[in-house]
Amino acid sequence: MKANSGLWLLRDYARTLPLFIILFYFVTANPDGSFYLTWNLANGYLTLTYLVAYPLLMHWFPKWRRNHFKSQSLATKSSELELEDNHHNELNPIKNKYDLNFQNERRDDLINISLRLFAHGLLMVVALPLVLGVGLYRVIKTSIHH
Repeated sequence: MKANSGLWLLRDYARTLPLFIILFYFVTANPDGSFYLTWNLANGYLTLTYLVAYPLLMHWFPKWRRNHFKSQSLATKSSELELEDNHHNELNPIKNKYDLNFQNERRDDLINISLRLFAHGLLMVVALPLVLGVGLYRVIKTSIHH
């Protein structure tokens, strides 16, 4: 079980690393774009959220790791309908319907990955207040029951 939790921890870090790097650069870099690391409240918050709060939040709510966003474009839906209805009808000399369907599904997969990364990045940004709120709720709940 320990190895599995370590794997999940690495996945949690990897999932939010691109957004962390972008945001950290944005709040740390000088207005001319040069990067000189000086600690301030914003990049300290991001670092604490990325290293501690987000993994703790994912540990408390493992269902949030799943992809709850699944998009399917209208192009994919229409090509699937065409494939079901009349796949023996006219053929496109440049691309057949199967290639077009594959291309649409690949585009949908990229959009789904982007949505997932954005959602987890947003969770990372708000993880510290959520962890503090949930922790405070749990402390109050256990102190009331004792």
